[in-house]
Amino acid sequence: MGLDHDNGVKQFVIGLDYGTTFTSISYYSYPESEDNPRALPSDVKSIINWPGDGMSGMRRQIPTESWYSAVPKIRVSPPDQFELGESDDEDDDMGIGSAAKHGTLGRHPSSDGFEQDGDESEKYLWGYEVPYQRYRANTDRAETRRIERPKLMLVHDSHTKDDRERLRPKLEHLIERGLIRKYGKRRIPTSRDVQDAISDFLVEVFLHTKKQLIENEGLTEASKVSFVLAVPVIWSPTSSRILQYAVEAAIRTTGFGTLGHGSVDNLFIITEPEAAATYLLGSSHDMIAGETFVVLDCGGGTVDCVAYTVTNSYPLRLKAEVGRPTGDNCGASYLNDNFEKRLLARLADEGYLDRKGETRKSIVRHLVPNFEDFDKRTKDIAKMPRNRVHISGLVGDEDRVATGDGPKRFSNNYLNLNSDDYNEIFLPLLHRVGIVLRGQLELAMSKRKVVKKVFLIGGFGAAPSLRSFLASFLKNFARELKLPYEVRLITTNDQESVTAVASGAVLRTLNKQQGPTRKAYSSFGFLRIEPFSPDKIEGHRLTKPLRDEVDGEEYVTVIDYFMVKGTIIRSMHAFPPFKTYHTFEVGNPLLLCEEVLYVSDFATESHFALDHPKNKDAQVAGKIIVDMTFLRDEGKILPVLPVPDKDGVHQGKLHYKVEYDLVAVVEGRNLRYEARYPANENGRVQKTGQFSIAAAFLPGTS
Repeated sequence: MGLDHDNGVKQFVIGLDYGTTFTSISYYSYPESEDNPRALPSDVKSIINWPGDGMSGMRRQIPTESWYSAVPKIRVSPPDQFELGESDDEDDDMGIGSAAKHGTLGRHPSSDGFEQDGDESEKYLWGYEVPYQRYRANTDRAETRRIERPKLMLVHDSHTKDDRERLRPKLEHLIERGLIRKYGKRRIPTSRDVQDAISDFLVEVFLHTKKQLIENEGLTEASKVSFVLAVPVIWSPTSSRILQYAVEAAIRTTGFGTLGHGSVDNLFIITEPEAAATYLLGSSHDMIAGETFVVLDCGGGTVDCVAYTVTNSYPLRLKAEVGRPTGDNCGASYLNDNFEKRLLARLADEGYLDRKGETRKSIVRHLVPNFEDFDKRTKDIAKMPRNRVHISGLVGDEDRVATGDGPKRFSNNYLNLNSDDYNEIFLPLLHRVGIVLRGQLELAMSKRKVVKKVFLIGGFGAAPSLRSFLASFLKNFARELKLPYEVRLITTNDQESVTAVASGAVLRTLNKQQGPTRKAYSSFGFLRIEPFSPDKIEGHRLTKPLRDEVDGEEYVTVIDYFMVKGTIIRSMHAFPPFKTYHTFEVGNPLLLCEEVLYVSDFATESHFALDHPKNKDAQVAGKIIVDMTFLRDEGKILPVLPVPDKDGVHQGKLHYKVEYDLVAVVEGRNLRYEARYPANENGRVQKTGQFSIAAAFLPGTS
């Protein structure tokens, strides 16, 4: 795409496929003057030249792995944004007119608490650096600080349980050492505890992407950069928001991307299977309205399968999944685990190999990269593969003292692999992939849908063993059920299989028409301190009021939701203003008014206390602090006495009362909220906050 002949400024759409084991970035650029850009799949490019990729910079993905040093990272805190969740210091209630009482910085231990390790102790490792250090460099860096498959912390399914249980102690260790921050209650684990681990990795990904686009695509400081996130079908709005928070933090740190009042601007979210389908079908018109197909996404960690029905051929639009998605943790990275287990089992009696600091476990670990780069990507178990791996000092069968155990298939310094070994490594996972696919096909058939095409995507989807296994599986499936048609396995080339999701996400964001209805799946509301009215308001009845020392009145702290789950939200909509007031003692040096925005994926009723079960999942989404000191300094407000009680006694103190409107406005996938003074239609904006509500809608909603 050439530069705009007017001013040369380009806009960029960035597609992020943050995967369980690999991450990829695709993009499309167009002139700033172009209002409705359109692109074909061939127009979308992918980021390459990832550091240390071992293939002369040609790989289009980077391992989603990181390894922390013992030195805490310096993070950019968001301006006027409540980034961290509540801490245990929250026992004090939010006072009327009070400024922020919650910290936004992580805990940093003193230097004498640091662990020390190796020459690379201060370097944060990411991407290809991690497997290199782990498998080849004999690093002594602590395994407790190595993070892999962090995305699975956001998938609360039975098949991610083991991985989450392995990762949780590592996150707690990093939190304890002050290397990442704790979110929410200090002693209560939460999914959001993985947020810093995700954002720290994305910082490096964005810095590399920014550098590549500056050097090769004409990215400048004037370029607008918007993001589209591809997420699993089974993700909750909470999981999508955590990724959104991590992306925002990475944008803030790198300056790559557009923020509006501290929030990612114009964010778009799409499901991974729909993104992949958009890419694979984007240049063809093979699918017709009413046709049902299956997308089988085989990645490094998870295998996910979903069936869709086409509602519109062009632009391609898909009906919400036909049935519940099926999935399992049987991705390609677990082949590495099986490879290690198989070799260690075969070397179980070779204790003489453990010498000079080497162990059989470390020997086998050094063999994993070659298996990853060669065997996994080239061997087809249907063709009875053979190979041999070099193990220095291994005694061959010909030199071994005769035993009753028979030959071990060892040559001097070599371990020979045959089809039995490869079947042991591959088949357990291939069978699990087949179970996932079969479940989705049977589910579609139970709803009287005819499925004739299965689209195979993901890095594992390029493996010859998986392709041949699934082709055979589908033939046997059709034969077993006596189907009058064949079910075709549709594959793509290796690179497209890797980048289909990120590239499809870009294509989909360029054409958002005919997406899902704008139905809210989350509620948003403000923290309100309301006069205690148990006779009129149900939410107040079980709440103990507190008497304000300033004006002498009784109040309760509640959440009042203005955007309610289950309602249809227009793309441009202003909610009725909240009439707001704050009181301050006369001696206060500043009149700072705090407004806190909350989000909940379950709550639909207002005026209940923050700690009420109806608000159990409510989390801080944002905050503004409005400085209204000028009202006092300019003589626009004067001190007032509290209203006397029925006996004529003033219970409070002489104080200032600040009144204004708190207004929330939806603009597409952004929620803007602002304080306006004076409190009327012509009020002037005093402070503005913004929050992306893309995660509050079904993925694909414009």
